[in-house]
Amino acid sequence: MFYIIEQGARIKTPTAQLLKARGVPQVSAGAGTSAISEDNRDPLKAPVSKISQDNPYQQQNLKPERELAPVIYGHQIMTSPVVTASINETIETVWSLFAKHHFHHLPLVDDKQQLLGIVSDRDLLRFAANQQKNVGSHRIEQVMTRKVISAAATAEVRLIAEVMCRHAIGAVPITGEADSDDSRVLGIVSRSDILRTLVNRAPLELWA
Repeated sequence: MFYIIEQGARIKTPTAQLLKARGVPQVSAGAGTSAISEDNRDPLKAPVSKISQDNPYQQQNLKPERELAPVIYGHQIMTSPVVTASINETIETVWSLFAKHHFHHLPLVDDKQQLLGIVSDRDLLRFAANQQKNVGSHRIEQVMTRKVISAAATAEVRLIAEVMCRHAIGAVPITGEADSDDSRVLGIVSRSDILRTLVNRAPLELWA
């Protein structure tokens, strides 16, 4: 389940709606392409299942050294506890948090720790470049993104990744319980978390 956080309200948003918002058209097969039949397939490129049926010894050799449990849900890969900042903080204070913790996205919260926005280090650099004076004393809410896509802890990782790609965002905060209006930040899933998981833990079938 995904949510749009805007002006403190947590709006439940169907996954299909998010994926359609900035959908990339699928590439259709060109006139010069054709399906490869079983008879024409190169035996060296045959599916593993086909090779395994013909040669049981190969099936044994192709087994991974260790079985890895599929990583499916956001809570399994999110960074938690997550660093947050108040929307009343200054740009200078927030920049110091980026420098200290070496992350690129920071959820912004109110006094009750409810998610109100998010800001990236690129947002700060872009804002500073467009100003003619020192911006360190400006409040961070002047820069933050107010309409935030967040996800429940039980959202599937592959869907989180797809939403991030479709909306060109670098991180998705994980908020509250799925059936409540609680938008407290439980964690955050960034592109780095997904790539790290894909490389170190997740079977490739997860992304098929």
